[in-house]
Amino acid sequence: MTPLRVGPRALWFQARDGEIWIAHEDAVSPEEARSGGPWTESPGPEPPEGVEWFRWATPGGEIDLFLRPAFPDRTLVLEPEHSFRLLTRAEARVYVRVPLWIQVELPMAPPGSALLLEEMPSLAMSDTWWGGFMDGELAYWLPTTARREMVQALHHPHLAVCPLLLSNRSGSDLAVEKLALRAPHLSLFSYNGGLWADEARVTYQGLDEGSQIEVTGRAPVEAEGAVRVTPPRTPSQRSFRARTFDRIRGLPGVMGG
Repeated sequence: MTPLRVGPRALWFQARDGEIWIAHEDAVSPEEARSGGPWTESPGPEPPEGVEWFRWATPGGEIDLFLRPAFPDRTLVLEPEHSFRLLTRAEARVYVRVPLWIQVELPMAPPGSALLLEEMPSLAMSDTWWGGFMDGELAYWLPTTARREMVQALHHPHLAVCPLLLSNRSGSDLAVEKLALRAPHLSLFSYNGGLWADEARVTYQGLDEGSQIEVTGRAPVEAEGAVRVTPPRTPSQRSFRARTFDRIRGLPGVMGG
């Protein structure tokens, strides 16, 4: 039995009769999880009673596993640490810490290939809805905040830092109260003991025009020389248009862009 902890998530692995067995559960309360850690306690040698085991019979009884960090599979909805207004023609850089998913892979032939067995969030997030009634999407509510400055102490093994460059090219002020981060389009980079996303540049062009989003595909300037460890879940064109901003108390489809 091999126990492992990734942020607030505890995992157990074992090989039995040519099968791989995996179990996992939240190891801390939701309140502790929102604190961001770090957590140093290791999980016990056995999972708690009642935890579900996931089982796979593998070709040739192979039991070597590889864990890979990945971004969540949906858009994330979040709030800045302090809401602010972005004047017309102004820019602001914000940093978002995103809880990563844990992908469990089985190496396969040829070398460099792998089969995804299971994936789970390092931190469970609540479902929410982003957008209007007819053109919205199911998203996750992210229990963190967007910060205006980044310090090394904010890095944790289960979190990635996502830099966003927000630009207002409309003819009026933009209230930055709630925004969407399209995590499936982001790559994951490793640098100096921390994990980073490529920079996303969001240009707000007005209520009717919405926002133009550019995902660079490169490590941000804060992590120059970083190594890419995970490609985007959903590769996209370098630039695309999508709804990004909304008011905290606004109705779906109102005051967004």
